[in-house]
Parts: sequence; structure tokens; C-alpha cells
Amino acid sequence: MNLEASFRNDVFKWHKAAYTSYKVTLDGIRVRTSFWSSNDPIGTVFVFPGRADYIEKYGGLANFCLRKNLNVIAIDWRGQGLSDRLLSDKNIGHVEDFKNYQNDVKVIVEEADTANLLKPWIIFAHSMGGLICLRTLHEIPVFEKVVFTSPMWGIQMPRLIRAGAPIIMAFISLIGKMENYAPTTSPETRILNEEYKYNKITSDIKNFKLLQQQLLRYPELKIGGPSSAWLNAALDELEFQMGNVPPITPALCFLGDEEEIIDNLAVREFCKKWDSCDLLCIPKAKHDLLMEKAMVLNSLFLEFGEFIKK
Repeated sequence: MNLEASFRNDVFKWHKAAYTSYKVTLDGIRVRTSFWSSNDPIGTVFVFPGRADYIEKYGGLANFCLRKNLNVIAIDWRGQGLSDRLLSDKNIGHVEDFKNYQNDVKVIVEEADTANLLKPWIIFAHSMGGLICLRTLHEIPVFEKVVFTSPMWGIQMPRLIRAGAPIIMAFISLIGKMENYAPTTSPETRILNEEYKYNKITSDIKNFKLLQQQLLRYPELKIGGPSSAWLNAALDELEFQMGNVPPITPALCFLGDEEEIIDNLAVREFCKKWDSCDLLCIPKAKHDLLMEKAMVLNSLFLEFGEFIKK
């Protein structure tokens, strides 16, 4: 195992850490992948993280899956975690086109295929991973089920900015600033610069502090706001996918009723269009459901366990 890629487990202290390594995508980007191996597998879960996430956050999910005899494979998307950062300012979350994330997806699909990881293959997608996942389900039809938490099928933003986004993006492009921080964002990392009582990530103070400790101990994992190019690419992908026919893959979607980051209404509307998608709303839960209180986690894992049995 490459020490640079190693799983940083001395903060969360998950029961079983992951085997991690670097792979190179078709377009030459080095991405970090991880693997948790079940002793008696009945399938494999692919983790599609959210924006600004890193593999270590998903150790709790992985250990739950191991108890259910499921292998787990995860990735740090390009531009975040310990994968290659794409700009000289490594703190900016950046991508030119959301289609580029599919090259990252192909890395873990090929890795799983080479290792003959047992099927069924199931996706667990959080936030931005939920948007990336839609294209994957249409273009790489190897997955039998998908689970979403707080999928980024819309972004909460001030009404005036939303309405003026095309003009704003065109102006930023004209002046050559697409690789700068997007309007209203900054170099600050959300979890490190918010007080607990104002945070939009979790209602669990213990996990809030662990998230802070992880990034303070390993600052190489953190990123700040996205570039204007990332925001423009995200808005383009949202427009395309929300207007597209939903996949036919059976899906289960979790949404916290205190969500303030992604657009709840957009999620509800898209779930209505998706005939094989069930939406479960979780009371007293914010954006990052895997970092929520035990009551929320227990409910989520119970439903997830039942879903994968079907």
C-alpha cells in the first residue's frame, strides 16, 4: 500500500480500515481508491462520495456493509481528498465538465471487474455523488440497485443568483476567471469555519467535532469552495439530468427534513418521475446523514439493509 494513499483512521477509529491505493484514469488523473473485503461476500457496494468528501468519512458505512457480507469499494473524486488536485490552488474544488467524473467511475468499475468482486453491484451515492451516479447508471449499466443520501439534484442558492446564473457564468468566462472561486464561495472549509449551532452538515455534535479533528490533523484532505467552472459544469449537468428520463435501476433515496444544502423540492420531483425510486424522509436530520445521530443512522441502515435484500 502506498503510504501517501493510506487510510487515515486515527480520528474516527472505524473497526476495520480500508486498503487504499492510487490508480490513473484514462485522462491521466491519479485517484485514490479504497477496498474493504468481506470474508463471505454476497455482493459489492460502490461508494460515490459528495463534494469535498474523502474516503475516511465512509468507514462507518463500510463496516456496516461488512457485517452484511458486502465488499465495499470507494474513491476520492478528482480534485478532492487525496486524489490529484486540478489547479495550482489546491484548495479549489474544480472540474471542467461533470462527464469527466465518469473516468473516475471507470477506474473503480475496472478494479472491481479485475478482482472479480461478487455481484450484485450496488451504488451508495451521497450528495454530488448522486448527480454523478445518474450518468453512470445510463452509461455503465452494471449496477443492480442504487441508494442515495441527500442527492445533489438541485442546489440551494439565492433566487437572484439562480436566475442570473447563465449571465454571471458568461461574464466570468469572458474575463477569464472560471478557475477562481465561484461567487459567494471562498477558500474556507465549511466544517472548520462554522459554529456547531449554525452548521448545515449534521445535528450530531460528536461527529461534527470528529469531522473538524480529521481535517485539522490531516489538512491535505480538505478543500474550500468550488471554482466557477465546477459550478457551471454542475448546473449544466443538473439541467441535463433533471430533464432526462430517470434510470430504470431500483433506487432508495434518503432525505433529511432539515436539509439546507441541496434542493429538497428538486429531489422530491425527480423521485416522483423515477418509477422504481422510493423516497424516505428522515426527521431531525441535516445534509450528511452518515454523520448524523445514532437514531438517524440506525433508521437509515435498517432501511438500507432491507432494500439490498429485495
